[in-house]
Amino acid sequence: MFYEGTEKRLEITLKQNDLLQFPEQFWKTMVAQAGAFILSKIENEHICAYLLSESSLFIWKNKLLLITCGNTHLVKAAQFFQKEIAKEKIQSLLFHRHQPVQPELQKSNFAQDSVLLNTHLQGITQHWQGKYQGDLFFFGELATEEMHRKQILMLHGLSGPFAKTLQAGAASTEQIESTLALADFFPQLRIDQFTFTPKGYSLNAIAGNRYLTIHITPEKLNTYLSLESSFAKQIMLPFINHLLCLFNPLQSNLMFFNKESKSGLEITLSEPQN
Repeated sequence: MFYEGTEKRLEITLKQNDLLQFPEQFWKTMVAQAGAFILSKIENEHICAYLLSESSLFIWKNKLLLITCGNTHLVKAAQFFQKEIAKEKIQSLLFHRHQPVQPELQKSNFAQDSVLLNTHLQGITQHWQGKYQGDLFFFGELATEEMHRKQILMLHGLSGPFAKTLQAGAASTEQIESTLALADFFPQLRIDQFTFTPKGYSLNAIAGNRYLTIHITPEKLNTYLSLESSFAKQIMLPFINHLLCLFNPLQSNLMFFNKESKSGLEITLSEPQN
């Protein structure tokens, strides 16, 4: 059995609108456009976090982040939002696709997606080849501080006893939470999590206006873990090292947007050391 764990990401920042006041039905409809649905949510005064059948949706007062995996058609969710919200209200839109393991199973490719996005917003595109392969469409003015705080960790080829337990579908939600040990590294987090049948795991966590999300795809043909967070690097590093020791991946990439680059959109990769 194969499941595409690598993600697509849509991040939209508005100039004024209060997205936290939008009715939940709006977000249900938007997520459905991509081919996913809402499982549960957690929220505080700064952020609302929806756990999805395929990844996560985070909403702030003037920003949203929609992450999907599998065979979802994320550009359709972007089109839905573009049609509902006037172009003049959008400060920036970022659409980012990691290279899928089996691209032939996807409903579209990046070239097709960028054509659709350009019908409403005329943006720029960037492409990466080499150890990391991915594509990015960007429109508007970059919210630099928020962007540069973001970290994305990708672990491919998970191994070790816990990875085998996950692959066998033999771990409960409680066992996964205990082994990940988030409470030890982030005692302030509010957590929402879901264990899929027969296997797979997703977690959203929030504290103040910060977020963290983890998704594990333990399928034998594509063992993969992704983490995305807006917590400071010095807070994240001990936890990232814990994940590296726990899963001993064949390949690991820690991604962030380089604030030293002229555009601010340059992706920097490093190999975190355990």
